[in-house]
Amino acid sequence: MVYGGGLRRVVIRGGRALALTLACLAVLVPLIYLVINSLKLQSEMYTIPPIIIPSRITFEHFELTLSNVRTVRFLTNSLTVTSIVTAVTVVVSTLAAYGLSRLGLRATWLSLIVFVFLFIRFYPRITTVIPYFLVMRQLNLLDTVWAIIAGHLGITIPFVTWLMLIVFQDLPREVEEAAEVDGAHPVQRFALVALPMAAPGVASAAILTAFLSWNEFLIASSVAKRQAQVLSIAVASFVTERGVQWGPMAAMAVIMIVPMILFALFVQRYLVRGITLGAVKG
Repeated sequence: MVYGGGLRRVVIRGGRALALTLACLAVLVPLIYLVINSLKLQSEMYTIPPIIIPSRITFEHFELTLSNVRTVRFLTNSLTVTSIVTAVTVVVSTLAAYGLSRLGLRATWLSLIVFVFLFIRFYPRITTVIPYFLVMRQLNLLDTVWAIIAGHLGITIPFVTWLMLIVFQDLPREVEEAAEVDGAHPVQRFALVALPMAAPGVASAAILTAFLSWNEFLIASSVAKRQAQVLSIAVASFVTERGVQWGPMAAMAVIMIVPMILFALFVQRYLVRGITLGAVKG
């Protein structure tokens, strides 16, 4: 029995290690191949069979991309859009979620509101591109970062409100009730009691919002043609009528990915804490 139990543990650990290895490979192999292509000679891009390991490392694709003044504008636009969208989304969604969680609504009404949030988040976004384009044209906001920001807010606010609603519902009410007994009004209970307890959830919401806004392509490509283009559009712009410029496109993709990788490494502990908030209750 002991031998059987030990063998079972070895098999389980081996299975977990194999699953983890396969998951890491699924994530890392495309990224590594992207970096290799950004350092590969242009002449080696179209060989059959394909050359995996370049014969010589070159930075010409990065030099070509970074020497283009448009790249700086793309990066600036992406940072502007992501920063504003993240800040507005976190503030608006946190306030909305706290209000919904403390209104004392019936479970039926609250479920209906949550359903609307999820429906807005997951319905086919392509169906709204043309109406949204027409609205932005009427408002004279085409090819501005504000058009992209407004479109992103329509995606992120429902999602983050739903996420923060779950966070606030999992918080212990006793602490707020004690603050109410001590004379704290609703704003004080939110700012001094609920918000500090929900800080990991707020941080994870901000992180997810930043990723969504940074990587979004469909809305940005529909309303931004030249001046307001972001990095996600810049990567796709290397697909031309003359063919795909694989080297510069890979270099631009690496430039786009690196800030998010560094950001993820810096804030990963807050993301984990936010996701696990409320998962264990005493």
